[in-house]
Amino acid sequence: MAFVRLLTIASVLLAAAPVLAQNPPAPNAPAPAPGPTSPSDPSATDTTPTGTAAPSPPQTAPTPPPPVPAPATQSAEEKKAAEKLKREQAATACQSQSPDCDWMATLSSLERSSIRRAIEARGYVIEPSPWGKTIGTVNVYNEDVFSEKNWLRFFNYFHYTTRESTVRKDLVVEPGEVYSQEIVDETARHLRDPVFSSVIAIVPVKSKTDGAVDLLVVTRDIWSLRLNTQYTFQQGSLTNLSTSLSENNFLGYRTLVAGTVLMDQGTLALGPLLLDKNLVGKHYEFRAAASTIINRDKFFNGDWATEGSTSSVRLTKTLWRLSEAWGANISFAHRFAIERSYLGLGPRPVYCPDGATSCMFPTLSQAKMLPTGEVFDYRYRNRSYSTSASATRQWGSALKQQVAFGWNFDALAYSVRDSEFAGSAEQYAAFKNTILPVSENNSAPFVEYSFFQPRYKTRRNVQTYDLAEDLRSGASFDVSYGLGLEAWGSTSNFQRGGISAGYTLGFAQDASATISASYATRYQTSEFRDNTASSNVRIVTPSIGGYGRFVAEASVATRWNDRVTRFYFIGSDNGLRGYDINEFFGKRLASTQLEYRTTPIPIWVFRAGGVVFGEAGAAADTVGQLRIRPDAGFGVRALVPQTSRELFRFDLAFPLDGRSPTPHFIAGFQSDF
Repeated sequence: MAFVRLLTIASVLLAAAPVLAQNPPAPNAPAPAPGPTSPSDPSATDTTPTGTAAPSPPQTAPTPPPPVPAPATQSAEEKKAAEKLKREQAATACQSQSPDCDWMATLSSLERSSIRRAIEARGYVIEPSPWGKTIGTVNVYNEDVFSEKNWLRFFNYFHYTTRESTVRKDLVVEPGEVYSQEIVDETARHLRDPVFSSVIAIVPVKSKTDGAVDLLVVTRDIWSLRLNTQYTFQQGSLTNLSTSLSENNFLGYRTLVAGTVLMDQGTLALGPLLLDKNLVGKHYEFRAAASTIINRDKFFNGDWATEGSTSSVRLTKTLWRLSEAWGANISFAHRFAIERSYLGLGPRPVYCPDGATSCMFPTLSQAKMLPTGEVFDYRYRNRSYSTSASATRQWGSALKQQVAFGWNFDALAYSVRDSEFAGSAEQYAAFKNTILPVSENNSAPFVEYSFFQPRYKTRRNVQTYDLAEDLRSGASFDVSYGLGLEAWGSTSNFQRGGISAGYTLGFAQDASATISASYATRYQTSEFRDNTASSNVRIVTPSIGGYGRFVAEASVATRWNDRVTRFYFIGSDNGLRGYDINEFFGKRLASTQLEYRTTPIPIWVFRAGGVVFGEAGAAADTVGQLRIRPDAGFGVRALVPQTSRELFRFDLAFPLDGRSPTPHFIAGFQSDF
């Protein structure tokens, strides 16, 4: 294990610089469904409707094995392995409702520290056997961002700690109920929001009333008044930047108010954002954002002229608990913008030979050899509106079923101005035929049926460090159908639908294996158009000796009979980290990634660790043209729990396809997959 030690020590040294970064909500991206999710892990994502949290089912566990006696002298690795074994034994005892249940041992070091401070401040005593007792009082203890006894406590004066009443409005469990670990776990998942909290821990405590048990709910805020920043630095350039000056916990009500800047390779978008996940305490989520779009290159040359705007407004009646029967949603969005595509650090070239009826997409090296007058930038104008309204009915217990019905309306308009295109009339027509999406109105009522099994467990150190992550296991299924007719406003008659299914197996305390697949299509003019299909397999191994774990993922995707040319892309931060941005593209995609992720080391306010990874993937227009490209590298991960649940990420990757092994450096946020 000497290699693991060296990797982890290097991780700590390299990760000790950044402290104040954080991942804010992007101002103009589609709003994600609330609730704890992991952006790139289907097995860890709650796919219930917006705002739903779900509990673990009762489990019958075997009698826990006797503790393994520790040797008189333990190395750091042996202590880490012993700590992991102790947590597993404690979790087994509590699941089996053993009188030997040690609630504190089931928690992470961060959670234990918060619980200890709450007990010391309030004088509570943990109840080891709460089962079958009536809940008397639910006690809420809100910790400051900086709770440890050090000079950082000074910064708490600039943070408004979440109000106790705000937390109480989000509790699923209520006084008077018989203690249920499933409902307690559901409450923890519902409160565990990466925007507002770093620690959520709930333990039973002794009640002054005979035959009753009280609950202690401990929360620890994330620093709310700050300059949030998320970025991606690759190929020597800052390709993406999301930053905002925000108050994430306005007056302690868990309301986010922000002024945001979102930068990609072509534009800057600036504007306000408002997010309230529990409007007027009635479990309505309200989100509103607007922005002005400025050309990035012109901006840095002193030209602030706008080239578009975006806005979105959404109000949702959330299915915030499993017992909730009805949910609803209404939304509106607009986007006036110039859409661009990039290959590496420059615009994607489009090759339109004079006299041809369609264009082609050369690589950068090929584009340099083509006549200048026949190569154009991938760019067009988008002027679109969309609105939708829906309602959802939920029922079931062991199998949660949902039926959603509603209406979507989209007004889509795409164009290329004559003044912005330097080619001939024939090239202009070929460019539009190849590049432009179809301008149309889509007005379609829809119905959707889905189900999932509400089996949940808590694990740590997969997507983040030491903080609780929610894994849903079991089967899931979703099918939808929409019908568009000219009679109610569509440009043409069509039908569209999709189907997806998946299964997640949780095993060995904190490991999982997930398989999923999906298909979507549009039936129009007597043929199936815009077909897409994909499949994904993801495996997370158990922690190996307390040192770390392997995480692997493999994906394939295909599309066919598109109404306009569309591709899958791979390269750099979207897979194959050792290659250029979007270097490989086509209608077929195959990729696989494997990482060894070390267990984090706590050091002051940091949690730090490292990864070693290998990847292989390809994209092309046909399966026969796929040429698998490998790469390998290593990286550093770091977390500051007081400021974010998202990891800092620093990766150095080397291409292994025979070219000069020039390393690619990527810095950003979140685990890569």
